[in-house]
Amino acid sequence: MFQTNTLMKFSSILSPDSLGRVSSCWLALALVPILGAGCAGTFQEVKTISPSQPPAERPAVLVLGQVLIADDHISATEKELYMLKLKQGVEEWFAKTNTFDIILTGTNVPPHGIILSGTITEVNMGSAAERFWVGMGAGQERIQGEFEIKDALGKSLARFTARRSYLGGVGIGGAGMISMDELTLRLGETVAETISKWLHGQKVE
Repeated sequence: MFQTNTLMKFSSILSPDSLGRVSSCWLALALVPILGAGCAGTFQEVKTISPSQPPAERPAVLVLGQVLIADDHISATEKELYMLKLKQGVEEWFAKTNTFDIILTGTNVPPHGIILSGTITEVNMGSAAERFWVGMGAGQERIQGEFEIKDALGKSLARFTARRSYLGGVGIGGAGMISMDELTLRLGETVAETISKWLHGQKVE
């Protein structure tokens, strides 16, 4: 009753136009966290190139092999950073699980181990201006690549593509809030999750 009376008194003071502006303000404030939450995250996509069954005996070792970056628009320093971030993403994701006994870096694969290699085919910084003013996927920041899993004898077991993209973080469009090295780390997490699903016989796409 107190709230109703208070609202009636407040409404009698304001003109219809004022009430409209107040309602619009409250609606905008209410939508800010919703819009921000809906656009602040990244998105992933995985597609299988050559599907196959995982080894009958679960591999105990994952070797992080060579990862190349084929995008010539990226400097040598950036390529080195992104390769490190990709591997870091893979390692951090598997550190939370018991999928492998150990993760190594190199080219020598011990028995009952598998090796991951790949090529990052695109590193696109996108456009912060388009993300902010246009939104709805315009100017998205993305990184994608093709990855392969081989056994200790060099036999190809599975190949897939993985992409991680960022659409924005403020409102419908959003300004640039995630750096490319962070997005590359998240791509590594996507690659690791894909390997885990494949080993468990789950659908990876």
